[in-house]
Amino acid sequence: MRELITYLAIALVGFYVFPMFCSAETVALYFPGVVNPVICFICSYSYGAVRPYGWWFPLVITALFVPALYIYYHPSYWYYVIGYAGISFVASAIGWYVARKREEERKKRRR
Repeated sequence: MRELITYLAIALVGFYVFPMFCSAETVALYFPGVVNPVICFICSYSYGAVRPYGWWFPLVITALFVPALYIYYHPSYWYYVIGYAGISFVASAIGWYVARKREEERKKRRR
């Protein structure tokens, strides 16, 4: 549970706190296309590596972005929600795969 709260807190800071300290042009140009996808990828990858069966985590991360869409961006950017969900699912799957390979390597070393 602590891991979940940690990764969600990182996502919340990225989605809500960082845009407060940037100009409107910076938020509109860089955050939806660069910063937020990176935050989604890093949080989902890390959580997927720690908790491999967290298939619902990408949905939670995506749902956290929806209010930010209406606060900082224009509601016509709704397609970013779909993109962030895709990025989160892919990153979570990659994290799960890497964690599984690491565990197999550990088992081989023990033998």
